[in-house]
Amino acid sequence: PGAAPLQLGTATYRGRFLVVSNGKRLQLVNAVPLESYVLGVVGREMPSSWPAQALAAQAVAARSYALAEIENVVTARSFDLYNDTRSQVYGGIAAESPPVAAAVTATAGQVVLFGGKVATTYFSSSSGGRTQSAAEAWGKSVPYLVSVSDPYDALSPHHDWGPVLV
Repeated sequence: PGAAPLQLGTATYRGRFLVVSNGKRLQLVNAVPLESYVLGVVGREMPSSWPAQALAAQAVAARSYALAEIENVVTARSFDLYNDTRSQVYGGIAAESPPVAAAVTATAGQVVLFGGKVATTYFSSSSGGRTQSAAEAWGKSVPYLVSVSDPYDALSPHHDWGPVLV
């Protein structure tokens, strides 16, 4: 790529595009450096108008999640992470903003560690007031993924989960 960003339709991206074939169809992969990837995630996973400390925490969580997934997931895919909620929502350059860039720059290279390894830092927009443990979610205990009360979730517009009429 040159000085201009890559473009697919109206969307723009950093890095480079790889075209991969499985023999039946073509797939376009955006190969991007980690910090550029985090720039494209933070602004899609939370509003860029949120406090700088929240954006910084999201940058560290997004970076940690990406590295842990790349290290722990063994697949035959031609890419490391999905660009949607199966991994993290990645929006390319459109997701970037000055507050997001400041948060990513301020935390560059910072990750969450547990036992000397990068932790898989799952996150969601709302916990409903309590997080779920890894054992409850996936049937496998992870020491740092325990259920805890989340009193701050009451501030989320998504906090009230019900009751729901079925």
